[in-house]
Amino acid sequence: MPRDTIMKYSYSLLILLSLFLLQSACGDKQTHSPESLESLEPISVSAIAVANERVSAIVEAPGTVQPRNRIVLSAQINGFVHDISVRVGDRVRKDQILMTLDARDAESQQAAAQAAIEEAEAALTEAEEAYQAAMEMRSAAKASAELADQTHARYQKLFESRSVSPQEMDEIRMRQSAGAAELASREAMASAAEGRIKQVKARISQARAQASRADVMVSWTQVKAPSSGRIVERTVDAGTAIFPGSPLVVIDSTANPQVLASLPTEHLGSLSVGNTVRVLGAAPASIYEGRVAEIVPQSNPATHSVQFKVNLPSDFALPNGQFVRVEVPVGTRDAILVPGHAIRLTGQLTGLFVVDDDSKARFRLAKVTQFDADRYEVLSGLEPGENIIAQLSHSIVDGIPVEIK
Repeated sequence: MPRDTIMKYSYSLLILLSLFLLQSACGDKQTHSPESLESLEPISVSAIAVANERVSAIVEAPGTVQPRNRIVLSAQINGFVHDISVRVGDRVRKDQILMTLDARDAESQQAAAQAAIEEAEAALTEAEEAYQAAMEMRSAAKASAELADQTHARYQKLFESRSVSPQEMDEIRMRQSAGAAELASREAMASAAEGRIKQVKARISQARAQASRADVMVSWTQVKAPSSGRIVERTVDAGTAIFPGSPLVVIDSTANPQVLASLPTEHLGSLSVGNTVRVLGAAPASIYEGRVAEIVPQSNPATHSVQFKVNLPSDFALPNGQFVRVEVPVGTRDAILVPGHAIRLTGQLTGLFVVDDDSKARFRLAKVTQFDADRYEVLSGLEPGENIIAQLSHSIVDGIPVEIK
């Protein structure tokens, strides 16, 4: 038997099987024999002539949903975990306290630093009082030295006119020298007092730096969430000993998730930052629009693919780690698109009703796939130029006469 005859025979069997399943699916609905269909008045239907449409050629890039940021919080001090208030899976907000660590060592350092500040401030007060006293004595010594200089100048004139004796002149010179020495001594004391103030102020700065360090250590005893997100890992329990660098919890940000996907290198030229792409989840309704945010400029030699990231919309509902498909436009192609209302599902069979030359509705098996929210793409079973019924109802069965509106 020729191959074409076998194919036609097989196709006829499929049509008969589909009609049988269609009638079985209708249950107690009214059925018609071919003779009774001939006597029925034609049903008014809406029909469309199918044709090829130029649509984007799509390459599906597999990817996974990942957080925009993954934060690993680690211990900064020695000690142990005192209390934990979160579990894996909990949502947390920014600055929420997740756990507390042993604070005794940090608090003792904080108290010691505060005591050092108070001691240095008391020493500063004492040094400032000593400096004030030294400055007053310096002022008195300066006045005495100036008086001695003036007295010496008057006596010098009297001595030159032989009005005073050499002995009196010697006494005046001695007083001048003693005044100058006293002034130098008071100035040295004032300078020493000023230096003491600088030293004490340096001690205060050092003590305050130690206090700031102690405050930071105390803050480390409260582990807070740096941003809102979800706890995806917790590596410690209450009582666990910790050391600087010990991991505590891992937080995945839940705001503005991304998809990390891989695209064959041959299509890299069709991808650019800012492109709008569709992201498809496992469920039929899980269709989202994203925007290419980053392209890794390096090809994987094992898979001959490049990775890229897609920013997802704020209403994206799939969890981190979920497998998705990213549709990347790589050109154009011809496709037959029909409305979803023109598709009839009968058990495991999918088909459409074609209006033949005798103005009768003929059920045609077809292979279809969803193209967008309202339309399906016919992959096989339909040719351009054929008329199909655009809006199906239960009264439309194989062979029924129809009248196109």
